[in-house]
Amino acid sequence: MFLEYFETITFAVILCSVFFGGIVKGSVGIGMSMFSVPLIAFILPPTKAMMLLCVPVIVTNFIQMDFKRGISNNRFFPMFIALFLGIIIGGKLILSLNLKTISIIIALTIIIFTGFNFLGLNLNWLKPKYEKIISMFIGFFSGILGGVSTFYAPPIITFLVSLNLAKENFIRTTATMYFLASIPLYSSLIFHGLGNFYDLLVSLIITAPALLGQYFGTKIRMRLSNIIFRKTILIILIVIGFSLLIKNL
Repeated sequence: MFLEYFETITFAVILCSVFFGGIVKGSVGIGMSMFSVPLIAFILPPTKAMMLLCVPVIVTNFIQMDFKRGISNNRFFPMFIALFLGIIIGGKLILSLNLKTISIIIALTIIIFTGFNFLGLNLNWLKPKYEKIISMFIGFFSGILGGVSTFYAPPIITFLVSLNLAKENFIRTTATMYFLASIPLYSSLIFHGLGNFYDLLVSLIITAPALLGQYFGTKIRMRLSNIIFRKTILIILIVIGFSLLIKNL
């Protein structure tokens, strides 16, 4: 089982997926799992693809949190708590739900949320108390999705994009989200027998190309304006959404 990861084509796909996922992650702060998992899932079971991203996701997001400056802010703390709870609940459902159906739901969610953003519908008008309520709902819903599939980020990302956060604030906020959510998420996968020591060992090995990709991606991000940055995120989301939908129809 361990050696199957190192078959030439399999290992090449894994390395390339993680490297380019790192570039996307460094450039726009998202996309490591959303980019890499669907590609790896073409040659390995989806749950294996999810587990392989464990260490790269944790490490790359810890770096982007810029922990020396402290947690991004407490504005989205209620959303993070709701996300955490949703992942725990969703993790209990992972063995009883059809992954193909889940993937279609995720794809449609990405497309709908991103479509609203392309139409220019934003949430700048939200008052803080309403923003907190909506963010908690989105966080919990995303957690349920994440618990059964690891794809918890799209609804939250499109919500954050709708708030027109500054580029670096967006990066640190999403990194905090990914880092905190990864703890219950991967713990749940391992607890339910969907990951093992060999998966984690390979995950540790492929952290190197992920970090290399993130380094180059960060250089790219420094040259992006806020407008181009925002549009790039939306384009990535819509491509991932349609790709995932087509693959599972």
